[in-house]
Amino acid sequence: VMGAGAPGLSFGDGAHKCPGSTIAILETDVFLTKLFALPGVAMATPPRVSFNDAIGGYELRGLVVTAGTD
Repeated sequence: VMGAGAPGLSFGDGAHKCPGSTIAILETDVFLTKLFALPGVAMATPPRVSFNDAIGGYELRGLVVTAGTD
């Protein structure tokens, strides 16, 4: 199957660019920073980063997060 696949954080570009994309990226950064600062929360496997020509952007795949107790 050709195409971009399932969307994640997709904001478009040009005339159809999401006007709230900057805020959404900032919110995501704050959330992930606070999440990974919690005791017992860790990245078990780092993501694979690749460039997707169909969407003209980067993809993160395979990130595994553990939430154990300390």
